Amino acid sequence: MSEANQQPPQYYPPHPYYQEEDELSLIDLWNIVWKRKWLWLTLGPLVGVIGIFYALSQPEIYRAEATLAPASEEDGSGGLAALAGQFGGLASIAGIDLGNSGGIETAMATLKSRRFLVPFLYTEEYLKVLFPDEWDEQAKAWTISKPFRDETNRPTKQEAYQRFTGGVLDVSEDKKTGIVTLAIELEDPNVAAKWTNELTRRINETLRSEARKETETSLDFLREQLQKTQILEIRQSFYALIESQTQKAMLANAKEDYAFKVIDPAVAPEKRVRPKRTLIVVAAGILGGFLGIFLCFVSHFIEMAKKEEKLKDYA
Repeated sequence: MSEANQQPPQYYPPHPYYQEEDELSLIDLWNIVWKRKWLWLTLGPLVGVIGIFYALSQPEIYRAEATLAPASEEDGSGGLAALAGQFGGLASIAGIDLGNSGGIETAMATLKSRRFLVPFLYTEEYLKVLFPDEWDEQAKAWTISKPFRDETNRPTKQEAYQRFTGGVLDVSEDKKTGIVTLAIELEDPNVAAKWTNELTRRINETLRSEARKETETSLDFLREQLQKTQILEIRQSFYALIESQTQKAMLANAKEDYAFKVIDPAVAPEKRVRPKRTLIVVAAGILGGFLGIFLCFVSHFIEMAKKEEKLKDYA
């Protein structure tokens, strides 16, 4: 055969190789879930039922609130600010406060302090309310023994303070208006309202008593220093400071709402704030459904892995 009759060799493009797609479409996902629907159809109601028992086992908590406003210092004490500007240096040297030092910040800090709360809380009556699960009413005794407790197993002052501030007491302030909300959450709505109003009364009484003691000490000091000096200018300054402290003492004695003015006292609430049983049951059912769907995919991938192992064995 001549070279002219020879045809050049033909080249064929290589056959394209398509890799198997690993991505699953929505239909594939639905088939996986529907094929194992018994998982999420079982787990959803089952966890929902568990949520029902959990919600019913939780104690009902009621929230009593009192609305308070910072007591104004301007009621009968408008001259104190002027005196503070004129004799502030002398007063600070003498350790005298011409106003209500700290104002609302001091009142809020005192309201949350151990020094104020522990005497209020640490009585047998109040401890029984704070620790109902540890008190045996029939035996009239505390039943749970813990470290740092005495032989009676009575909760310690630190435990009472932590239990009260950790979930019972709630104090918040609106920075724009200065309005303070004092709330207590307990199982007994009447006790919650009683404690809220009692705390309001006690904080006013405590700060008023401290102000009286402070002014009495200041007046004794000023009168003593007044007798020691004959310089007219200094004596006039002492007279002005004595007048200011006398005015402050009169204000503390006259104002019942010394730190906080009660705008709306607490009343026994009619509706509980928790547990939100419907929300708990719905959330539990949804969680169970999602758990069932998750197990559907886990089951699918386990089956796929077993099939791949069998194919490798045959190969």
